[in-house]
Amino acid sequence: MSGGRVLLVAVLIASLCLNVYLTVTLIQLRSDYRRLEEGFRELAAQNENLTRQVKSLRSLLEVVERQLDYYRNQTIYYSSLIGETGGVSGSLEGRAVVNVVAVKAIPYGFFEVKYEGVALKAEVELREGEGRVLVNTEPRIGIDLQTSSRVAVEVAEKYTGVSLNRTDVIITVRGEEEVEVVDGPSAGLAITAAIIAAITGENLSSSVYATGTINPDGSVGPVGGVAEKAVAAAEKGATMFLVPKGQATIVVYEKKVEEPVPGFKIIRYIPKKVSLQSYLEGLGYHVKVVEVSSIWEAYSLFKPSP
Repeated sequence: MSGGRVLLVAVLIASLCLNVYLTVTLIQLRSDYRRLEEGFRELAAQNENLTRQVKSLRSLLEVVERQLDYYRNQTIYYSSLIGETGGVSGSLEGRAVVNVVAVKAIPYGFFEVKYEGVALKAEVELREGEGRVLVNTEPRIGIDLQTSSRVAVEVAEKYTGVSLNRTDVIITVRGEEEVEVVDGPSAGLAITAAIIAAITGENLSSSVYATGTINPDGSVGPVGGVAEKAVAAAEKGATMFLVPKGQATIVVYEKKVEEPVPGFKIIRYIPKKVSLQSYLEGLGYHVKVVEVSSIWEAYSLFKPSP
């Protein structure tokens, strides 16, 4: 065999070995790439789940913080709720219905909960009695109205100058289904308006909704879940939505998706301040949002337009 043929055979053998090596390497690289791609997808899914959980926890934290503020204030004033009220005394009879909005908890996936607004009806009935405040729900609604209802009675007495010490106040909250409501005190403003209407014999508008705690001095306190409640009210045909002072502006979380490398997405929710009214308009609802600071400012807005 000539030297040229030997060299050619050697080159062919070397080329074959190199091709085998490159093929094995390519197969290994493709396998590694698939594993990395699967890992990226898993991390992206975990990131989205964690981000969603954080958003849900932020909503719950806002609601709980507002409730803690409310109950802290009631602790300070609680001794005054025993019922020393001046003004006209005697038993009364009356009835009024008002819209109530709250936030309900909904199971979402494994160990996750999301929060949505829910619209309810509250009926206030005045009967001759002993000054008791009775709260019922139909069907079962996990809502705490006892403390806020007692404050509402006191404020209604101050507003009208009428004592209810010989009148029982019966409050019945009605919903379309059994729900677990997480923010009962936020119905205080609406309940107060209904008690006043029952005393005075006035009607309340069926298209006005409100959220806000009520304090013994008649001031309206802040609440959580304003956006969720506003949407629930809008879905029921609200034309006006009353909110505590400073809460006509809300924080919404815009979804932002980033893809630093192909196949790996990072999802973040960026906080952004917007007006509640424009937020509702963006969803196709036309609701007038009005801030109120006290029952004296709010009550006239509950009444039907002339």
